[in-house]
Amino acid sequence: MKKILVLSMLFFACILNAQKKSIQETIKTFEKSFQNKDYNSLKDLLASQFTVGYGDSSSNEFYLTTIFNAFPALDSLQIGKIAKTKTEKRAAVNFFFKGGEKEPSEIVFDQDNKMLYVTSFDRLYNVDRNAEVKKVASIPFEILENQIAVKIKLNKSDRDFVMLFDTGADGMALNPDSAYKAGVVVTKTKSASVVGGNQEVQYAADNTIYIGNQVIKNQGLVVFPKNSAYDGLFGANLLRKYITKVNFDTQTIDLYNFGNYVYDGKAKPLIFDYKAGVPIVKVNLTFPDHKKIEGNFTFDTGAGYDLIVYGPFNHNNNLQTSLKTDYTSTNHSLGSRTGIVYGTIPNVAIDGNNFLDVSIALQEYQENNKKWAAADGSLGIDLIKRFNFTIDLVHKTIYLEPNKNFKKPSSFYISGLVLDFDSENNLIIKKIFDTDNKDLKKLKIGSKVMQINDFEAKDLLKQENITTLKSNTTEKDMIIEQDNQSLRISL
Repeated sequence: MKKILVLSMLFFACILNAQKKSIQETIKTFEKSFQNKDYNSLKDLLASQFTVGYGDSSSNEFYLTTIFNAFPALDSLQIGKIAKTKTEKRAAVNFFFKGGEKEPSEIVFDQDNKMLYVTSFDRLYNVDRNAEVKKVASIPFEILENQIAVKIKLNKSDRDFVMLFDTGADGMALNPDSAYKAGVVVTKTKSASVVGGNQEVQYAADNTIYIGNQVIKNQGLVVFPKNSAYDGLFGANLLRKYITKVNFDTQTIDLYNFGNYVYDGKAKPLIFDYKAGVPIVKVNLTFPDHKKIEGNFTFDTGAGYDLIVYGPFNHNNNLQTSLKTDYTSTNHSLGSRTGIVYGTIPNVAIDGNNFLDVSIALQEYQENNKKWAAADGSLGIDLIKRFNFTIDLVHKTIYLEPNKNFKKPSSFYISGLVLDFDSENNLIIKKIFDTDNKDLKKLKIGSKVMQINDFEAKDLLKQENITTLKSNTTEKDMIIEQDNQSLRISL
């Protein structure tokens, strides 16, 4: 019986080896595909991880077709030495184009002789996966309106522009006044994706960003209405050019060149999806009625929430019936407005990290606008800031390192107020609702809450005390420090 089993295994191994093309055969097929500028005859040669530069594998047809059409006709592809490592096989090649000199390159293969990447294609996007990785800049940031504020210069303007660093943005945006001061020249209108739908915006090409000692040229941007303290926002402009490391403990953004990055921390690599042009990660949610659901959420420092679920995902999974509503509000995104329902869910899990009693926002569903979302929602700044994080776009990897904010409770709603702990562990008023209440009218966002009933602010750093406080349905007596005065109110 054992003899038959061994013979069967050998037989199937022979079949598999017979089906696997040699590297030389693969390169010859690739040569013909390039000559014919035919992506379809090439796609079966590609490994599932094949990418060009910082692109996503879902964009391979776009990148390769663009490259085929940009080059002159390919005369031939010369094969050189083939080197093997434990994980890869590297074939030296020379491209010979009509009317040009040879173009040296490497084609890198996996163990099944499927193509992983082509070094000369990566160079077109200023990516060298084998380069030594070095820090090229360290950029300070501040926390403004609970988000990451970075100062940059634009074009020929000498002024500083205060920009929101938004990892959920696939480009850059400015408000009209700031666009004027930056000398922005609008070239056309285009459709921009925002939370809740799409919007026609003015677009300007060929802008230059100056950040620290780095210069980033040929940047497009859109112009949008001003609705915050920021001049604008940007995100992918950094992620597409640098390995980007954000440290909330030191309030710095460190930038490294792309290359053979070796992570030296303790976090496990979190692989993200990039087909929508922004990082999208898996998040697991548990609702009060014990409903458990997994979603694909944008890793979004520009979202001013712990977590927001977009309307289509909310509707398709009937999530609103699983949530007790604390309050309602409106989301604003580049001028687009949608209704929001807020509540608290018992658990959110991200890359093996569990957070208890997390505030969640469910966006309203609109039947006439149900296909706008490329993700199921956004993982927002209030959860993200619990980590120092590194994003390596070439390898589609995020590293999440717990920081000093990691064990802080989520923001919570009580008696018409949303309260949260700031970086100094002060309990502050984050939002005010029910403005018809005469006592709430006295309060200001940012004021410190010193005591609620028998709990001092420091006591509420423990989640169990927040739970006890919220379960008490009697009137809440609060002591609040505002404008160097102490206020006592009952809500």
